[in-house]
Amino acid sequence: MTGTEFSTAATEINGGASIGSTFLFQLGNLGKNLIEQRRPWMLLRKTDTSKTATTVNTWQTAIDLSTITDFNRFYGSHPIRLFDGSNRIEKYRLVPFEERLRFKDTSGTACYDAGSKTLYLNGTVNYAGTLYIRYIRSTASFTSASDTIWVFPDWSHLLIPMFAVGLHKGGVDFDDINARMAPENRAVAELTVKQLENWDNELQQNEIEDHDPTIPTTAFGPTQ
Repeated sequence: MTGTEFSTAATEINGGASIGSTFLFQLGNLGKNLIEQRRPWMLLRKTDTSKTATTVNTWQTAIDLSTITDFNRFYGSHPIRLFDGSNRIEKYRLVPFEERLRFKDTSGTACYDAGSKTLYLNGTVNYAGTLYIRYIRSTASFTSASDTIWVFPDWSHLLIPMFAVGLHKGGVDFDDINARMAPENRAVAELTVKQLENWDNELQQNEIEDHDPTIPTTAFGPTQ
């Protein structure tokens, strides 16, 4: 769905009445972003490899993550891996930044200062390598008629104009008809989000199912 299709859908849902373009796009982007924050969607997972570390790194060596322009938040229990380019991999788990003095000598841990978007590796870095940083990305806002509004499947895109119109009618242009339709529209929107979550659950399950240690494996994969 493009920005033009989004505007057209919003007008139709709104009974043919238009909403100011700038405000409509702001409402649509709010809906998009709120849905993206609900969970670590598979579609939004990325790995950055632009950062490095060496043996001279200390717990005070700042690694600037502000250059990862679509960074939203980390995901996973050990979102940072140090890879030497061959076979050595060291995992890092995040600990609270306010406890960095407590963990400064604890290898395998890292602190993140969200305010300055700065990462610090604790303990001793045993070898030089590339940091594989796993994170959830933020998608770009749509601001024009030609922009694609969302990276999610096309069948879910109607959620965004529904959200925009619902928020506008409920808080800006309230009337009795929309008050009566609000529960039904909300139910359809929630069902769509639920189906998105089911779709994402299957993607996540497919990623981990071949790593179940209880399933006997052969050279050709699981024996199930």
